[in-house]
Amino acid sequence: MIPYRIDFEKIKREVAKRGLGKILLQLPEGLSIYATEIADELKGYDVLISTKPSYGACDIEVYRDTLTIQFGHSEIPNIQYPGNIIFVEAPADVSFKDVAEKFADEVKCESVGIVSSVQHIHSISEVKEILEKRGIRVFVGEGDGRIKYPGQVLGCNFSAARHIASKVSCFIFLGTGDFHAMGVELSTGKKVYVLDPYSGEYHTVEEKVDKFRRQRFGAIVKAEEAERFGIILSSKIGQRRWKLAFAIKEMIESTGKKAYLLMSDVIHPENLYYNVDIYVNTACPRVTYDDFLRFSKPVISPLELEIALKLRPWENFTFDEIVEVNR
Repeated sequence: MIPYRIDFEKIKREVAKRGLGKILLQLPEGLSIYATEIADELKGYDVLISTKPSYGACDIEVYRDTLTIQFGHSEIPNIQYPGNIIFVEAPADVSFKDVAEKFADEVKCESVGIVSSVQHIHSISEVKEILEKRGIRVFVGEGDGRIKYPGQVLGCNFSAARHIASKVSCFIFLGTGDFHAMGVELSTGKKVYVLDPYSGEYHTVEEKVDKFRRQRFGAIVKAEEAERFGIILSSKIGQRRWKLAFAIKEMIESTGKKAYLLMSDVIHPENLYYNVDIYVNTACPRVTYDDFLRFSKPVISPLELEIALKLRPWENFTFDEIVEVNR
């Protein structure tokens, strides 16, 4: 049984409307284990299951005469997608009632900001009502042009949280992972609680944020001594910060150091064996953070480069975010 709310009849109507001969299923890791079940629901069509990893609405796979259905993500509003792709958000079929009530009863936080990934966006209203009944003021922020829903955060964009940061005492993130919550805490400076509907428990990410900050500062120190920089660019539609990459190259070279532009679709750290001292990543920010230990040389974000070059003070350190993309 697929533990997500997927309207297959609606999908079939959309497929029929498009009139394309084949369907490509593009699935994130959490949904890929249900790929064959999803394909069974779409019997009668030529269904292809993509085995390539899918990292989000920034990372699409499209082919001629084929309709791509990307599950588990919402489209990014300020990206112009090709016409042969649709997004099926697949909200998780779970309630936050128990863990939200537990949080409200045990944590003293007078004003709360709620954020979530798209899988649990529909639960924000449920949690908001529970907290407000207990006298807690609740805020849900609007994001920038990269964000579809109020309260939504991506692994590369926390603008919905920053929009309300001055109004809240703390944030709660609806979900299971810590990465988004860490980004919110670093972006806003406010304490973040992760509400896990599956375990029925909540926890903070302060210790992980502190460890992360120490790791990043260590990389910045190494970047201060670097003379040769490899600048990583992505060819993915939602990660193309090419103008930023060229500006970074100019910035580095203005200091008398050398910089080289390295472009790829999927970033495999093990394949980056170039004669440089450090890498600056303009592709998905999670490459910098999640894959840090896989690189043979340190990898830093554009913001961290500015700190290393003395163009930004250390106290202004924060997560790298993508606001818009360009060709």
